[in-house]
Amino acid sequence: MEISMIAVEGLDEACIGTAVCSGGREVLVYDATAAERMLVDNGFGGDALFSYLAGCGFEELGLDAPIFVYLDEELGDDLSSKRRGNLKIVN
Repeated sequence: MEISMIAVEGLDEACIGTAVCSGGREVLVYDATAAERMLVDNGFGGDALFSYLAGCGFEELGLDAPIFVYLDEELGDDLSSKRRGNLKIVN
């Protein structure tokens, strides 16, 4: 089975994986910090990611739009099984 996803040309190195969204749609996931750094390196101003994506028409893509995340290692450490005690994931 072939899955079609929207990719952002030029941000290949910032792509970190995929996510399954509402309705079972699979989309690409990008590291937002890496994407911003790549845009700055290519002549866009600081904090350029939001305006760049708005200019690409991502709002019109709705649920098919790629996801940009800011990675937070400290949060990951806080959620590790060693530190969360009796918390459980509920479906």
